[in-house]
Amino acid sequence: MSNLRIKVTPRAASNAVVGWQDERREELSLKVTAPAEGGKANAAVIRLLAEELNIPKSALQIQRGTRSRHKLISLDISQEALNTWLETVD
Repeated sequence: MSNLRIKVTPRAASNAVVGWQDERREELSLKVTAPAEGGKANAAVIRLLAEELNIPKSALQIQRGTRSRHKLISLDISQEALNTWLETVD
């Protein structure tokens, strides 16, 4: 099990992994087209990360921040696999 901190921008023009918030690489920035209402943005975040990581949506869960732009996501993948993917993110 791995964890990932993200910051979400809802109602964006497209769904995308934007990159790191700062040079410390502590929080990853994501954009989703869905609005932040009724859990739509949260669902879009799960879909986007599942597609990017090529894992099932059921392997992702929002641990903290369901009502915030700042979220903690738990992923049912190895830390090594997550780190390998994160190396591709600028």
